[in-house]
Amino acid sequence: MFTLEDIRNYHCPRWKDWPSIDLYMDQVISLIEENVSPFYEDLPAKAVTSTMINNYVKQKIIVPSKNKKYRREHLAYLYVLFLLKPVLSLTDISNGISFMQNNQTNEVSYNLFCDELEAALAMAFDEKEHSIERRPGDIIQTIALAFAYTLLARYYIASQKETVTNDAEK
Repeated sequence: MFTLEDIRNYHCPRWKDWPSIDLYMDQVISLIEENVSPFYEDLPAKAVTSTMINNYVKQKIIVPSKNKKYRREHLAYLYVLFLLKPVLSLTDISNGISFMQNNQTNEVSYNLFCDELEAALAMAFDEKEHSIERRPGDIIQTIALAFAYTLLARYYIASQKETVTNDAEK
């Protein structure tokens, strides 16, 4: 299980931190797993597998590799995908990423995601706001907020997809 310090000190790899050379599947799995593992340590299954990645390609969630080599774009996309899949559907994640990519470069959108994730983790795990000893009401409130914010994210993604669709029809 992750510690509060692990989360408080977590740093998302920025676009420039991912290798600029193309990587093979086993290297991709190792890198992604290394970067998402703090969030999956308490789960019984492996966080990242080649089968999962291959299925995302088949479902057209990510673009296929070239000559079995994956680029920086793949790494960033997979990192976001593996972080968000416990929270949002693959369709919502894919639509959200597509919206971001349509409005700015992959690098800018990805780094913005990293900035926002780190800010959200800092807020959620703020030492002044949260102590180790939680009251039952704190746990219930946190669960309710998680549900509400997940619903809000789904609403934002759906409304952006509608906006893009309506703009395209005009």
